[in-house]
Amino acid sequence: MDNSNRDLGYYIDSLRRRRPAVMMLVGVLMLISALVAFLVPPSYRSSATILIETQDVPEDFVRSMVTSYANQRIQMISQRVMTRSNLLDLINRYDLYADERDNKTTEKLVEEMRDQIGLKTINADVIDPRTGRPTQATIAFTLSFEAS
Repeated sequence: MDNSNRDLGYYIDSLRRRRPAVMMLVGVLMLISALVAFLVPPSYRSSATILIETQDVPEDFVRSMVTSYANQRIQMISQRVMTRSNLLDLINRYDLYADERDNKTTEKLVEEMRDQIGLKTINADVIDPRTGRPTQATIAFTLSFEAS
């Protein structure tokens, strides 16, 4: 048979002739999909990358209240956000760890949440405008939460 004469009907007829094999293949694939869906533990990951920019207002007009480096500011923000009361408020507000609340103390839940939060800085090679020398600067940071 010439390949140019094959149309959609030809392929449908081929599938009808091989119906038992096609049905078996579909069944096996559905079974494998169901097993994967039920046996693989559920996981959740959320992340945000935050770009650090310099202030737009010239220092002649407004004196900057923050004189520390980006890494120090990120560390300060992290310490303020990761307090026990803030994390416990998030756990209660969004009903996190609902199945573990009966078995674990709130301190354990807060500690588990702290372990699942990640903070990673993103550095780049830049030229220091004051000295003219190349240096590494923190330009952004990624905050992530991963639970499984």
